[in-house]
Amino acid sequence: MTDKVALVKPPEVSQFNFGAFSLGVLAAAIRHLAQVSILDATHLSVDEAVHAVWDMEPDWIGITAMGLTSVKPVAAFIQRLRAAAPDGDARRRVTLLAGGHGASMLPAPLLSAGADAVVIGEGEQTLQQILEHGLCPGAPGVACRVDDQVLTGPLQPPLYPLDRLSPPARDLMPPPPDGVHLMETSRGCPHACAFCETTRFYGQRWRPLSPGRVAAEVERLVDDYDAWIIHFADDNFTANPKRVLETCRPLQQGPLPAFIMVSARGDDLVADPRLIPAMAAARILRVTVGVETVEPEMAAKAGKPISLETYREAFTRMREHGIFTVASLIVGLPGETPEMRQRAVEMAVEVGPDSAHFLPFLPLPGVPLAAGRSGFDADPADIQDACALTEAFFHHSTVRARLAKAAANPDVRGMLARATLGRFAEES
Repeated sequence: MTDKVALVKPPEVSQFNFGAFSLGVLAAAIRHLAQVSILDATHLSVDEAVHAVWDMEPDWIGITAMGLTSVKPVAAFIQRLRAAAPDGDARRRVTLLAGGHGASMLPAPLLSAGADAVVIGEGEQTLQQILEHGLCPGAPGVACRVDDQVLTGPLQPPLYPLDRLSPPARDLMPPPPDGVHLMETSRGCPHACAFCETTRFYGQRWRPLSPGRVAAEVERLVDDYDAWIIHFADDNFTANPKRVLETCRPLQQGPLPAFIMVSARGDDLVADPRLIPAMAAARILRVTVGVETVEPEMAAKAGKPISLETYREAFTRMREHGIFTVASLIVGLPGETPEMRQRAVEMAVEVGPDSAHFLPFLPLPGVPLAAGRSGFDADPADIQDACALTEAFFHHSTVRARLAKAAANPDVRGMLARATLGRFAEES
């Protein structure tokens, strides 16, 4: 009899719902071994989600805790699941696993809450091995409790080449409520910024899907799922500019959505003058750039010493090719002074993005810049200032004028500019 596996995105709202997408990738890796279902409980109450899980009558439950802030609510959800286990479960105890970035960073609270094991790092190979051989303490990629201690096995070797992954099980995934279809074209990042946990999860080896595989998945999304917007959810899409050019060529043959969204580094974007035109021709028309800080001294300390001139060049060239640009900046990096914070908006405006978001610094476990911090929560003052700085950016006269000029055009950048200006009107 084939085991039933229920993969669960718990009741927690997250941008673009990457959690549900990640479960589609996991489901594709194990559906030859089990009967797999995906429950996206994002908009369910905890009680509704608990009942929905047990109604699936699973033999295995896998729950994703995508970020550090997910760990506490996911732990509470696991406790509720255990408490609501149906009659007879004590005799045939369901195995409950947790995984994701948050679980990998803080496995202990999830184990204490009732998880039998936490999958550390990439889950595809580990989950396959668990289903084939059972749950073995000390196995690669597995953390579990043994004699009241957390026993963590060695890291699972990164999956390579990435084309070994099966296409996501989109037939098991709910349609994206916001219309943004996620896919990945690479994993990891070759850099090791001192504020980022990407290399702690994936290692410092960047791994891409082949250009042909990327083009085939885009075609599948457009033809079979009527995708209008696709988000390449890579940590760093432009990690290898040569590979970006090779990927854009088959994409340009179509079919393509209205536009594709990516995240990129400023220095990668200007490494080859052909790069930005190629991205625009492939309808990669919304690009988020991790600027992090506009202070050169802080940038060097954070392990990302990219000059403001480089960012200015990247934003200018993308604007010239009709790409809507977003800058992401961090408030509260260790060493930041009040004077730096006061001038952050003006300097961000001068660098030239269409949009900007200021985010509070998160002292993530294992991240060098978090050394010495006793907790993992953002400083409340940083959260408050991040919101205020984002609002100040959007209400800056130069930003409004830049967006108004873009909004007069009928292209995608104009559409996104109009949407941004519309948000101004709602907030006013």
